[in-house]
Amino acid sequence: MSFLRLIKYVSILTLGTMVFAVFAVAISEVHSFDVFWQLQSGKYIWQTKSMIHSDLFTLAKDVPRSEHSWLHSLILFGLYSMGGYATISVLKGILVTATLICLALVARRRSASWTAILLVLPVFMLTSGGWLERPQLWTFLLFALFLLVLQRFLEQQNWSVLWLFPLAIFWANVHAGSVLAAALLVAFLVGGIGDQFLPGTRVPFQLRKLLVASGLVALASSISPYPGYLMNVLLNVSKLGGSTDSSGNYTVSMSQKFNMDWTLTTFSNEPVFFYIMAGAALIVLLGWRRISLVDLCLLAGLAMMGMKLVRHIPFFYMGAIAILPAYLDQLAEPVRVRLPDLYRKISALVLCCVAAALFWTLWQPVHNVYGTFKTGLREWHYPIAATEFVQEHKLTKNIYNTYDWGGYMAFKLYPEYLMFWDGRQNSAEMFQNGWNVMAGKPNWREILQRFDVNTIVTRASTIDTGQKYPLLDRLKASDEWHLVFNSESSMVFVRSGSVHPFWLKRHERPKEQIDNTVLSEANLMIRYNAGRYMAWWEMAQIYMKRKQYARAKFALEQHMARSPQRNQNAERMYNQLLRRPGLGSGKK
Repeated sequence: MSFLRLIKYVSILTLGTMVFAVFAVAISEVHSFDVFWQLQSGKYIWQTKSMIHSDLFTLAKDVPRSEHSWLHSLILFGLYSMGGYATISVLKGILVTATLICLALVARRRSASWTAILLVLPVFMLTSGGWLERPQLWTFLLFALFLLVLQRFLEQQNWSVLWLFPLAIFWANVHAGSVLAAALLVAFLVGGIGDQFLPGTRVPFQLRKLLVASGLVALASSISPYPGYLMNVLLNVSKLGGSTDSSGNYTVSMSQKFNMDWTLTTFSNEPVFFYIMAGAALIVLLGWRRISLVDLCLLAGLAMMGMKLVRHIPFFYMGAIAILPAYLDQLAEPVRVRLPDLYRKISALVLCCVAAALFWTLWQPVHNVYGTFKTGLREWHYPIAATEFVQEHKLTKNIYNTYDWGGYMAFKLYPEYLMFWDGRQNSAEMFQNGWNVMAGKPNWREILQRFDVNTIVTRASTIDTGQKYPLLDRLKASDEWHLVFNSESSMVFVRSGSVHPFWLKRHERPKEQIDNTVLSEANLMIRYNAGRYMAWWEMAQIYMKRKQYARAKFALEQHMARSPQRNQNAERMYNQLLRRPGLGSGKK
């Protein structure tokens, strides 16, 4: 076997190992909150053979509701019906891995070497924050498939580009992210026309064929039970997310307030994105000899999307995986041709090792969170026992629920119970009402009375930072509400008079147990993400109350080290602890 062939086999083997490693961690426990309102939607569509056009599952009745990802919901429910949560875990792994394979194929079709592909491929691990059981995974895959079809069109200029039409029909019915197809086509149309004016021999650009394909893709967006929805999304795409005013304050519409995906991108919250964007620009600049306006339009467009919203950043990473390897080969070519043959071969093996080390560095943190081939449900994320308690004891309607649990509870309790709100709610008024209750605002009692709420099912803390819901303090101080169930992450309260006094006497629990659930959930949260700085603060306060001073000190140190803003209360508490015997050493 020649040395060159050995290098090729080593590169392909390394690539295969990376793909398998991605597959292993992508098959992980179901832990998205959205998955359950999608399961409930799929179940409703399947059982009633009708589409959803209004809010059916919450107290915000008759509010318009477009289930744009209806096909994904139907697929999800079908898989769940056949094999439970494990099949959803496997689907997630397949979609993520298929996306990576398609991106590698695009890079290879662009004549990139296996070595260059290996060097860029580890960037894919940075998309892992989006590997949730949500319809966006279809958009990941279809984005990569569109790139593959369009790249083939650039090479062959034939009618194979019409494959975009069936792909677009499917895309339009699994996720509203299908509007991204328009951005891809614009990049290839504008770039393809511009490339004809660049020096060098190029294949004549068949504009007519791409225009026909673009028209069919536009038509595909209307082949849906919600034909006007995608056009509305496209026209309002600039309004997505929040905005920052002149004082640096972040504002967001109430309907997007609880969706962390709508976070604005800043250097402070996504520094890696800006570093990689700068690196990509440098690689393209140094590899200018193979410059293409299609590439520039595509990367620039994806970079602009990423700079707007955090949820769009993965698409820039995926575009970089497809485009940059060819530029790496181009910038390395002047050095490669000057190296002796032996050094070229050795350098290729060294670069394979560098790529493997980089991949391992980025893969390991993901593995620490998700493990490998872990199927099923991350149970503490959901109010499983609390929901069973409501069902078993037939607690009095109506229910107020934590926002991110609305989907799970609707899936288990509808139609016997309607939820207060869930993750697919369009009513700004209901969002405001739910937020005011959750935040313990002065009118929280009035809102619950207005909606005739007699049962509350809540988690302890927010999922993003781990901050305890202020509602818990209001419930703890209220004689009207009684704790009747609590577990490691959920609690159930009932209103006085809504249950029989004998039942209440039997099931009521001391409200001091609220702290047990807060502490338990905080520990679970930091196990998966130690950056939840408010979880550390909640733990510190409870440990301090219980006179567990060493634990309180450690939790305070973690909180102060991770908090993006100064917490003077934490600093005062920490200084008090430092004055206690045996706790005097430590850093703020």
